[in-house]
Amino acid sequence: MAKRSAKIPALVKPGQNRKQPLVLHVDDDVASLKLASVVLEDAGISVLHAKHGVEALAKFVSRNPDLIIMDAIMPVMDGFEAIRKIREHKVGEHVPILMVTGLDDFESITHAYEAGATDFLTKPINFYSLPHRVHYMLRAKLTADELRSSQARLDHAQRLARLGNWDFNRRTQRMSWSQEFCRVLGLPDGMNGARWIDFLNRIEESDRHNVRRLAEQAAMECQAFSVEFSAKSQRDGSMRRIRLEAEPVVQDGNCRALIGTVQDITERSKAQKQIHDLAYYDLVTGLPNRAQLHERLRYTLKAAARNETRFALLFLDLDHFKQVNDTLGHDAGDELLKMVAQRLKTVVRETDLISNTDSDDNESETWHTVARLGGDEFVVLLGHINRAEDAARVAVRIAETIREPYDISVKTVSVTTTIGIAVFPTDGTDAEALMRNADVAMYHAKESGRNGYQFYSNNIHKRAEARFSLERDLKSAIENEELSLVYLPKINVGSGSVVGVEALVRWEHASKGDVSPGEFIPLAEETGLILPLGRWVLRSASKQMQTWIDHGMPKMCMSVNCSSLQFTLSDMVADISNAIQYSRLDPCLLEIELTESLFLEDIDTGISTLSRMKRLGVQVAIDDFGTGFSSLSYLKRLPVDKLKIDQSFVEELCTDSGDVAIVSAIITLSHNLQLSVVAEGVENLQQLRILEQFQCDEAQGYLFSHPLSADQFLPWLESYQQSDYRIAS
Repeated sequence: MAKRSAKIPALVKPGQNRKQPLVLHVDDDVASLKLASVVLEDAGISVLHAKHGVEALAKFVSRNPDLIIMDAIMPVMDGFEAIRKIREHKVGEHVPILMVTGLDDFESITHAYEAGATDFLTKPINFYSLPHRVHYMLRAKLTADELRSSQARLDHAQRLARLGNWDFNRRTQRMSWSQEFCRVLGLPDGMNGARWIDFLNRIEESDRHNVRRLAEQAAMECQAFSVEFSAKSQRDGSMRRIRLEAEPVVQDGNCRALIGTVQDITERSKAQKQIHDLAYYDLVTGLPNRAQLHERLRYTLKAAARNETRFALLFLDLDHFKQVNDTLGHDAGDELLKMVAQRLKTVVRETDLISNTDSDDNESETWHTVARLGGDEFVVLLGHINRAEDAARVAVRIAETIREPYDISVKTVSVTTTIGIAVFPTDGTDAEALMRNADVAMYHAKESGRNGYQFYSNNIHKRAEARFSLERDLKSAIENEELSLVYLPKINVGSGSVVGVEALVRWEHASKGDVSPGEFIPLAEETGLILPLGRWVLRSASKQMQTWIDHGMPKMCMSVNCSSLQFTLSDMVADISNAIQYSRLDPCLLEIELTESLFLEDIDTGISTLSRMKRLGVQVAIDDFGTGFSSLSYLKRLPVDKLKIDQSFVEELCTDSGDVAIVSAIITLSHNLQLSVVAEGVENLQQLRILEQFQCDEAQGYLFSHPLSADQFLPWLESYQQSDYRIAS
């Protein structure tokens, strides 16, 4: 027997569960089994025995050895057949098998390899060298396992990243590629390569020339390159976006080949497009948004300055769009915006065709653009015009198109548009100036009656400057509480006694003097300043009434006007509650006046808000009744206390039989609905006597008093009460 081998370190890696490698030794020679076991176990290798192929198969499946030593000639099943069976097993593909044979001829060795043996060993066995041979094969197996694991991880990573590799031989003009390359491009499985020209033909025609050009340039200059292209999948017919990376293989200073990767970036491209669309396009209409408009405007400015041409900006605002939104809902409003956008695009497309036909310069460096800025504001950029009248013609066509009816939510809706126009270079030479001046012109057109257009001019600019200055001063006046309140008394028609006052806001400008409420109230509503202004009026008026009561004045009602914006945009109920807490005024002494038009837009929301207000304990009056679209069906549902007859009916009460009939009907109707009635604008005794005859409850007007300051009111009240204030006979 050969000498025992020296100790050989066991093949144990950190983290491995099995302490020693396991070898399955298959031989019908018991002596060989024992001798091999001694030397292998002495080298730190566990040994498992089998006497023939059938037993070997069973132990291989149950124990999964790291290596097999297989004798060739055995009873029941020889080693060649056993190896074939093991290789057919799902875990037997890569296990090392050392075939032991006494046949040293070439044919037997070939037969062993064909059966699936990894290596062979001839008898008689050199048992001294056997452990070294086994350790070598185990290390080779370990390396191969790690390589396969690494390749599997790479394949998995490439599948996850949708990344395939390829190479291109310049001499043969052929490509070869990985299986993932096939999946990325949607090629049939098993297609391992193709001619370069065939690969190019799979690329979309619009990208093909660029890919070919870059590849040829990279090969000539020995440079890397990357390119994106689209290709149609042969598997599902889908269009895929592919990114190709390539590097040259250089030999003797020449590019012999190109190698690289392809990656499916279809989803990434879609995501990038979505991000781009979110950044540069309006979500509702799909039109370019403000950011995209500024990009195109900047480009148009450069082209116009370089070519000394003109272009125009049309700033559009839909008239009364809010009414559609409030009446039909925001979904209907969005649908209207989409339809308006489509009509604008149609008009501009027609304009583009006309301008291209009429223009001598067909070098189209600029384009027409329709954009949505937000809300109901749109901008049309006419990238090239010959004269200002061209912009006017487009504005007229837009106005005509927009005012045609729209069918939305089973209803027919009509809107109009107001347009401001600024022309480069006369109305501005930069984007900011042109946008601002077109906006200014649009506001001037609105002031002139809406549903039309207006060019920007110096005169408009001066008026806009004055308006912006007034807006700035009004904001400052509200913040610094520089406004004041005056109070118009309300008289009980039957008794002649003072039953309340109406708070009216006044503004004495530091340099302009008294500014008419007819000027600054609409400005406050347009700019949103009506919200802080309204809250200040509520607090101040409530506080003033409580102050008068604290000084001994009889309790009476304080009436405060509230705008539609306060009612719809502000938390009106919270504002009223805060004013009551701030002033400590009894809620029943506060009366909120609202116009009837508020409730025609959304009656259910209006009723809900009014009900919450009534729960606070305040009174509610409908102001200017009869001047709007009065609806008796709405009126009987509203939780209100009073109606105020507009002064336009009272003014001609003595001379117009129609006004007499209207006033009489309003008073009768109100009393039948358990509502009291207040007549506005009473200026003479004859009007008062007619109102008394109709049993009107309250009246206010210059017959009794002009609006009074807080300091003037108490002296006036004392004087009035001491006189014969029962004016009516």
